[in-house]
Amino acid sequence: MNKGRYRESLQIGRKPAANLHHATRVAKQIGKPLNQFVTINYSLTECPPREASAAFRKMLASWFARWLRRHKKLKGRCPPTYVWVLENAGEQVAVHWAVHIPRGLVREFRRSLPQWIAATVGGPVPHNTVKHRPIYNVTGLKRYMLKGMDAHFAPSWKIRPVPQGLVIGKRSGFSRNLGPAARARVGYRPQRHFSTSRTGETSV
Repeated sequence: MNKGRYRESLQIGRKPAANLHHATRVAKQIGKPLNQFVTINYSLTECPPREASAAFRKMLASWFARWLRRHKKLKGRCPPTYVWVLENAGEQVAVHWAVHIPRGLVREFRRSLPQWIAATVGGPVPHNTVKHRPIYNVTGLKRYMLKGMDAHFAPSWKIRPVPQGLVIGKRSGFSRNLGPAARARVGYRPQRHFSTSRTGETSV
């Protein structure tokens, strides 16, 4: 496997999958539930597949996070809260992004997103590049997003693994306020159940 910006992977590893799994729960615990599901098909843009991961993360940091920080209605009180995965199934390189958008700003977010993407891919964004859906079932969505995880560990999360292709660059991620250090600060405790894993016990 390559390291850094152009590392390659065929699946989401156990640790990244666990972090994303717990992040979806922490979002609710801190009062920032994931309420919008966005799919961005980078194959419809001028972004090369090997640059899709970097382009998405640049959009998060330079456009989405800045929009939240500077929005006059929020006054810096809503930190970016999200999880995401990158897939390359059926020759379509796409990001699935579950994100918390404050009430009253969903329309503005949806209207602005194509502009943010265009600014980070260096070209136009066709109208069908971005799909938005409200989130009603976070547990079901989490299982869908993690379908590309390591097949050996997927049953522990009641996930049916499906290969999601070769991805170049970072394959999944989460916002800082949902990470391991943040979980410890808010006293988050994973549940435990017995499974058929090597140790016989799995945190979920």
